[in-house]
Amino acid sequence: MYDSEDIMKTALRQDASAAIAALFEQYAAGLLGYACKFVSRETAEDIIQDVFIQLHRQAAGLEIKHTIRNYLFRAVHNRCLDQLKHDMVHKRYVSRALAELRLQELAYYDPSSGRESLLMNADDGSIWQAIEQLPPKCREIVKLRYQEGLKTREISDAMGISSRTVETQLYKALKLLKGKVRKLSYLFWSLF
Repeated sequence: MYDSEDIMKTALRQDASAAIAALFEQYAAGLLGYACKFVSRETAEDIIQDVFIQLHRQAAGLEIKHTIRNYLFRAVHNRCLDQLKHDMVHKRYVSRALAELRLQELAYYDPSSGRESLLMNADDGSIWQAIEQLPPKCREIVKLRYQEGLKTREISDAMGISSRTVETQLYKALKLLKGKVRKLSYLFWSLF
C-alpha cells in the first residue's frame, strides 16, 4: 500500500487510520514476538495495542526522526520496561503487605494468648460464611490456601494464573475478611 518510509510518514499524518492499519498489519507480529521476550503474551498484546492507540492519537503532530519500525520497537521496548518496573513495585508492595498480615496473624494467634485461628476453629461457620461472600476468584484461592493447604505456586499452577495474581487475590481476600471479622466481633461483643 505504501511504497516508502516517507510516503508512510506523510500518510500517517494525513490519514492516520488507514496508515495505522497498514502498520499494524506489517509490524504487529514482530512487535508481539519482541514484547513476549520480556512480559507475558497477554501483557504484550496490551502493550502493542496501547502503542498503536498512542500512535493514532499523536499521528497528526508526530515527527518520527528515524524509521517507523525503529519508532514502534522503541515504543514497545519502553512500555515493556515501564511494565517490568511497575511489576517489581507491585510485587514488593504485595509481598510486604502479605508478610505484615501474616505477622499480625501470627502475633494474634500466639499460643500463649489462648486464641485459636478462626479458620481452623470456626464451629459456627461464620468465617466460612464470610469466605463464601468473597468474589469468586478470591473465594477459590482462599479455599485452596486454607482448606487444601496449597502454596502460592501450587495455586497458580492449579488455576493457570500467575503467582502475583494469587498473592494479590489473597491480600484482597484477607483484607476483606479482616473487615468482616471485625464487624462480627463488634456485633458479638456489643450484644454482651
